[in-house]
Amino acid sequence: MKRLILITAGVLAFSMPNNHMMTKDPGLKLALAGKYKAALNNFIARCAKNDAYACGMAGFFYAKGFGKISKNNTLSIDYYKKGCALGDADSCTLLGYQAYKKGDKKEAKKLLEKGCKLGNKDACKYKNKF
Repeated sequence: MKRLILITAGVLAFSMPNNHMMTKDPGLKLALAGKYKAALNNFIARCAKNDAYACGMAGFFYAKGFGKISKNNTLSIDYYKKGCALGDADSCTLLGYQAYKKGDKKEAKKLLEKGCKLGNKDACKYKNKF
């Protein structure tokens, strides 16, 4: 989750020149340059090749609706599901939060436990709150 918060901050601050915002990820480079649609297309293409991180980022872009990208909760969840299935800790964690919001505490706990096992510290913190 912290990684997603940092990514969001980086994406939102793309117009401010800052050497701390450097990244090697091609999708994030596009996003930091304000090319959100191109960034999303990069993540979608990589997700199609089973890049777990890219699936999570595609889900995140749809969840937040960056630039001219329309928010789409259905697509966001679909990409998070694929990212989680491929082992992206943040995707599992965000799916867990979604399940909790919908009142499915059993599913939320299961997803947060998986996110925790994959290394998401926020998932570890919240998985035992149920």
